[in-house]
Amino acid sequence: MNWRRRSPFSSPEEAASHMVELLAKEAESAGTPLTDQEKEILLQASSESPFSVAEDLRQKAKVLIRRIFEAEAPDEFDREPKSFSDSLLVAGDRGYSNVVALAEEVSREIREAAYPQQHGWRFAKDRMQLVGCGILVVLLMFVVVIVAGIVFHWK
Repeated sequence: MNWRRRSPFSSPEEAASHMVELLAKEAESAGTPLTDQEKEILLQASSESPFSVAEDLRQKAKVLIRRIFEAEAPDEFDREPKSFSDSLLVAGDRGYSNVVALAEEVSREIREAAYPQQHGWRFAKDRMQLVGCGILVVLLMFVVVIVAGIVFHWK
């Protein structure tokens, strides 16, 4: 059985344009519609420079993208196949438009806010627990081998 879901888009460029359409709908509902020039900028290939998009458009798009992410169902099976998140998965495959770069930036910010980095004693305690569990698993494997050797009279 193939668990991989088929893409509803014919190409990553189509997925990116669908993302811009969803962003434009969200902008209209927020009362700040996107102009045609802004849509074209969002569809352009992203450069490594963070200044490839004007700062006002960047902030406007990030706020809208955050609203879209918060409005979507968190479970991927409850979402429609052409949701913003699923479009992001397909659009990020090849090429890298500005809308994909901004969406990934917002996604990373949301994830970092939900799961902040641990520092100090919490970080050390977490690592000690991880190492301790690893050692216990290895000891448990030794015990299983020894018990199996005794039960089955292995030499």
